[in-house]
Amino acid sequence: MQAYQPENNISPDPIRRILLGAFLVSAVVTLLLAFCSRKNPSQTSPETQDNEARPTSLSSNEDQPSLDDSRPLQTNANRPGKKELDLDQTVYFLLTGLDKREWIEDFGPGLTDTIIVAFLNVQEEKAGLISIPRDTWVEVPDYGPYKINQAFSLGEAYGYPGGGPAILMDTAGNLLGIDIDYFVQVDFEAFVVLVDAVNGVMVDVPQEILVWPNAEMEGDMKRLTPGLQVLPGNLALGYVRTRDTDEGDFGRTKRQQQVLVGLQKKIFSHEILPVVLPRLPAIYRDLASNVETNLTLNQIISLAWAVRDINPQSLQTRIISEPVVEAGFNDRDQYVLFPDIDQVRTIWHNMQEISATPIPEPTHEITLEEYVLQENASISVLNGTSSPGLAGETADFLIANGVNITEVGNSDKFKDQTYIYDYTGNPYTIQSILGVMNYTQNRLFHRSDPNTTADIVIILGADWIQENPMTESD
Repeated sequence: MQAYQPENNISPDPIRRILLGAFLVSAVVTLLLAFCSRKNPSQTSPETQDNEARPTSLSSNEDQPSLDDSRPLQTNANRPGKKELDLDQTVYFLLTGLDKREWIEDFGPGLTDTIIVAFLNVQEEKAGLISIPRDTWVEVPDYGPYKINQAFSLGEAYGYPGGGPAILMDTAGNLLGIDIDYFVQVDFEAFVVLVDAVNGVMVDVPQEILVWPNAEMEGDMKRLTPGLQVLPGNLALGYVRTRDTDEGDFGRTKRQQQVLVGLQKKIFSHEILPVVLPRLPAIYRDLASNVETNLTLNQIISLAWAVRDINPQSLQTRIISEPVVEAGFNDRDQYVLFPDIDQVRTIWHNMQEISATPIPEPTHEITLEEYVLQENASISVLNGTSSPGLAGETADFLIANGVNITEVGNSDKFKDQTYIYDYTGNPYTIQSILGVMNYTQNRLFHRSDPNTTADIVIILGADWIQENPMTESD
């Protein structure tokens, strides 16, 4: 869902057309699989959780998903049908993660342990997603109360119209009070393909952690030591899947979001495109074989163009957690999370109302400089690189160009890219800073922190060392 900003708005040629489609699918896969974790083998299967929910079998189809521009990318006949894409309205997506290796006759289709609902409002340039915990106790249409991660299995086993995706769309939609338009179902193997395609993802491992070095969760575990490092696909998947830490699921969620951000930066960075371009046919084929959706390739390309003007930093993200859900046991002695539906819907509604502060154009009567003086924002410059004195040098450069710097220091973490954080809403000052630093709004975050001592914080990353306008002004 994050936006890739093309250099111009010309109609795409065949290569760029494939590029846009492949990378939008990649972005959706990244968004989902960075939150995905395969079910622990020690956990109970659907039939041990509830005998009534046991599926008998799952029909298989050996064919690969069709890559026809106008057909949905899906193989199973019992799936939600094609739907016209109306970008004048808010569009809702269900994103789910499945391990297809569990789709065997003895266990049926397995459980969906990753369930995310996303929205896209092109007209207001808004997008967001909310993660629904797998143990959330919900009303499944036609079947009554179940854990939400059992809904897919029920739909597959008993012939619900549209199968597992449709029943999960209806179940999640009922929880949030919406009608979900599209589903995107992926296998975690696509995550490994994508990470390896961009030569790994950089993460700052906060503490020593053990991860499985292969998708089968067999053999010796790999010990990751603390620090900044590049993880290949298999270790990145292990990093986001493991729950064997002091924080349990909460720690896993943090790691998933960390890898998601790192991978999205890598995917949409200009330097990775020459590396990926020769691999596009193979990447797209591998991703398509692990993606099922009622979106067509033409619709995916349309979405790619539609989101190009949305600031990636405006993406709203939420995870339904306590106290919105309350942990307990149901009458079947299952551990479940009982949701406060009113609070869940309020959170979901508020996500769609939030928007970043727009940057207004100054009037002819008042200059930009005068607006900046009126805002009187305090600005901190922090060095997030290994280059000593960079913050002071940058501060001098900004002051010389009319930006009022009030604090200079070092960041507590290394940064590979430069970012600007606006804590109190200073659109004209932000416009001035972006202009001086030759940046777009993609570098801008809108944050809220009552403990911050500055209105705006600029954290310099390694990219600022490599390319900046300071030498041009000498």
